[in-house]
Amino acid sequence: MKNIYMAQPNSQYGNSIYFPYAAGSLIAYSFKNETIKNEYSLKEFIYKKEKISDIISKLDAPFVFGFSCYIWNFEFNKQLASAVKEAFPQCKIIFGGHQVSPSSEIMTADYVDYVLLGEGEESFKQLLLSFIEKEDIENIPNIAYKKDSEMKFTQSADVSIPERVSPYAEGYFDEMVKAEELEFSAILETNRGCPNKCTFCDWGNIKAKIKLYDIETVKKEIDWMSENKIEYCYCADSNFGMFPRDMEIVAYVIEKFKENGYPQKFQATYSKNNPETVFEITRMLNSAGMSKGATVSFQSMHQNVLDNIYRKNMPIESFKKLMSLYNENGISAYSEIIICLPGETYESFRDGIEQLLEAGQHMSINFFNCELLANSTMNEPEYVKHHKIEYATTELQQYHVVPDEDMTPEKSRIVVSTAAMPREMWLRSNILSVFIRAFHNLGLLQSVAIYLFYEKQVKYTDFYCSLIEWSTNNPDSVCGKIYYWLVDKYSEVLQNKGSLTCVLPDFGEITWPLDEGAFLRAVKDYDKFFAETEDFIKKYFDDEKVFGDLMQYQTSIVKTPYSKKKSLNLSFDWYDYFKSVYSNSYEPLKEKEHTLEINAVNIPSDFEEYAKQVVWFGRKGGQNIITDIKYTK
Repeated sequence: MKNIYMAQPNSQYGNSIYFPYAAGSLIAYSFKNETIKNEYSLKEFIYKKEKISDIISKLDAPFVFGFSCYIWNFEFNKQLASAVKEAFPQCKIIFGGHQVSPSSEIMTADYVDYVLLGEGEESFKQLLLSFIEKEDIENIPNIAYKKDSEMKFTQSADVSIPERVSPYAEGYFDEMVKAEELEFSAILETNRGCPNKCTFCDWGNIKAKIKLYDIETVKKEIDWMSENKIEYCYCADSNFGMFPRDMEIVAYVIEKFKENGYPQKFQATYSKNNPETVFEITRMLNSAGMSKGATVSFQSMHQNVLDNIYRKNMPIESFKKLMSLYNENGISAYSEIIICLPGETYESFRDGIEQLLEAGQHMSINFFNCELLANSTMNEPEYVKHHKIEYATTELQQYHVVPDEDMTPEKSRIVVSTAAMPREMWLRSNILSVFIRAFHNLGLLQSVAIYLFYEKQVKYTDFYCSLIEWSTNNPDSVCGKIYYWLVDKYSEVLQNKGSLTCVLPDFGEITWPLDEGAFLRAVKDYDKFFAETEDFIKKYFDDEKVFGDLMQYQTSIVKTPYSKKKSLNLSFDWYDYFKSVYSNSYEPLKEKEHTLEINAVNIPSDFEEYAKQVVWFGRKGGQNIITDIKYTK
């Protein structure tokens, strides 16, 4: 028998790690072929980043070694492949995945024999057959192969697999679940392909038609996840909610949860063109306690940018109505904005944030730096030249993982300059995004900013830009230290150093995105933060009674390690006021002597556990604001 090893190493999130789904799909599909089943033996999936010498020492005469690559494992895979080839020169090394392209550096690597380009199931199967039957591989589409020390390319073709074979249902992960002490998270794929052509995405450049997978196979996979007590299921469809049957799939996931208690959470990348269906799906999940939040993405709010990236957004009025629905039903909904897209200026970026906040997106705007992905349209030389794109190469550190100093870091190519946004404006845009996330979305000054917008006509972004300016002039304050820390972090990136994450020892060993890091730094010195910023905030108020009342409310509703159950004696009805704002049905503030009970229950006082439960698990929107609030008088 010819031994096969498959590598799809993933990072570990706390006590959880993902199944090597892509590698498993290739194996499951190929081993349906009787010739392959009789000639090959699957020895092992490499799904954790372990010491390479330890991996090599356990190998048993590998005949084929397949590597599934993306930005979070590419450097590790290259090192492992090189070590495998050195130890076993006759082993056939096959690379594939979104991180490989015809212009990839692995095309010249002496340890790589074959590269799969595009979807891999059929090409991988045909390669395995060719190794047995000694056939010419030139007729296998979508591969590159080494001949006379050079890579040759076969013809490109849309190779649709006739039937998807599930690695879950076929049992390829059964032993893994039994043997592993870690908890597994699962990928669910109900269809493949994407109708959108977004230039920043490596799906958009594939131009693959959407293929629906057999729904009975999908249900079998959900059965398997439920029976094997898989807590977290992530649906990898590009636009979940796009098809009517997606409601049926969610209903089945909920049914299995009610039967067995698993999977406990379901998350998807939702369709932007079917907001009503997506709302109903997330409402169902939220009612079952399984929701991880709904995505209402924009990437940019400006038409010229959208034209540059081949994207279309929903009208802002439709978004406003949608946010009202989500807020009224207590469902977390988050929007995504990408920093430094072609055509975006600092001013348009700032204006876009303002539009989202004014439309009611107070709980979660997730900001991402634009990254040049290997197979994206944005990475093509003509596109780069036209928009004058410059990038910085920096360490890729995934969020909420324990960094391993012994491992070679993965790399990110972050867009830091375009024809419309120079580097200094990139830095300003990032700092503004952190202040919006840390001090507004995560709640620290959210109530203050909302009141000032409605009652004093102070734009949200004007308020936070003024806070940034105040921070620069008060470097020894909590806010000032956060500001200059951010300047240092982003300046390192511009110099091709550091990363867009941080580790805060007070809150454990894991990495944090910089917005969460800024929030945690402020929370650590919570009382000092508010004492210092009081003078800055107070300048907006001419009524001491309103100011004092609002600050009492604001400082009490954010979940912190110091939170305790308390009663507030207030002169104005802030709770009802903000409730009306969140539902986009504004009602003026009412003067009313009353007592509010703030029930801060089940909030960890331990810093590390607090950061994990409230900030990490609650990052998708609103879960770090206390909602158990009652009138008692």
